[in-house]
Amino acid sequence: PGLRVARVPAMSMSVSFRAMAFTPPRVAFGARPRARSKHAAHLRRGDTQILNASRKRRKQKQASDDFVDRSLAETDTESATSSGAGSGSKQGRTSSSEAAANKAVDTKASQNPYTAPVVPLPTATRDDVMDSCYGTTFWLLVVGVLVREGAHFGQGRLPALISDYTIDLPLIAALHPPSSPLLILEHTGVAIAAAVVVTAGRKAALSLSPEFREATNRSNRQVLRALDGVGDVVTVSVLPAVAEETLFRGVLLPVLLPLVGWPAAVIGSGAVFGALHVGGGRNVYFAAWASLVGSLYGAAAVYTGDVAVAMLAHALANYASASVWLEEDKRGDTSAGV
Repeated sequence: PGLRVARVPAMSMSVSFRAMAFTPPRVAFGARPRARSKHAAHLRRGDTQILNASRKRRKQKQASDDFVDRSLAETDTESATSSGAGSGSKQGRTSSSEAAANKAVDTKASQNPYTAPVVPLPTATRDDVMDSCYGTTFWLLVVGVLVREGAHFGQGRLPALISDYTIDLPLIAALHPPSSPLLILEHTGVAIAAAVVVTAGRKAALSLSPEFREATNRSNRQVLRALDGVGDVVTVSVLPAVAEETLFRGVLLPVLLPLVGWPAAVIGSGAVFGALHVGGGRNVYFAAWASLVGSLYGAAAVYTGDVAVAMLAHALANYASASVWLEEDKRGDTSAGV
């Protein structure tokens, strides 16, 4: 009875929400927020890492230059020693200069991105090689067959520019009547002739181009040395040939034919085929060779109207080059090998 309760006026809803809202702490004038200090420290650490990496690259370049200078100095010393008492003559200075120039050329060649690297490829096991062969063959065949069958069953629903590739350029012409034993014999002869031309041309290219020879040897050492017996050699020669020709001559070539005509289509499909052969120790010289070979396979397919001719020629050329290289590798004579 002695207490008296005072009525407190109710707050409005907006006032209540403002009271519940979070109010950020005030920062004194001139002070830097904590988050910004952490960000600045992170940036400073990033700048330090970049600076350290730059210094490391400069040290590595300096070490490489010092090594080249020492090599050139040793070459000059050896040339001066071998020249005898008359090493100060003009002939001695010329031989020393030539040796230094050759050394510099070799150093630049090793740094040229268009040549095969000097570092050997990692050793591959037989399982590695066979798994890669099976996997590549499977996916190339899947893509090639799906595109060809899609163009066949999509006639009337697809644009008129997409023709029936299964009719324009059959994979196996012998399965499409009319066919005869004489036609099959003719196509087989064309394939064998193309394989002979490719094998002879490869031998000539290996003897003329050290870059192509080095790229070929590097790739063959990794792949062919891991194989076990003739069966493995036949497998890695035939399966990739069938799959690659299905895609490049069975799909890409008939796609280009109505657009640019057969000469440009043959060269274009060969160029794409060669471009995809860079890597695995193979350089642009190998890619240029593969482009020429792919164009030859395309011309054989267009001439006969049969992709199987390109498949057979490709497989025979692969087996011939692999067999010759393995035989020369046993003798330790792959300096000009296939």
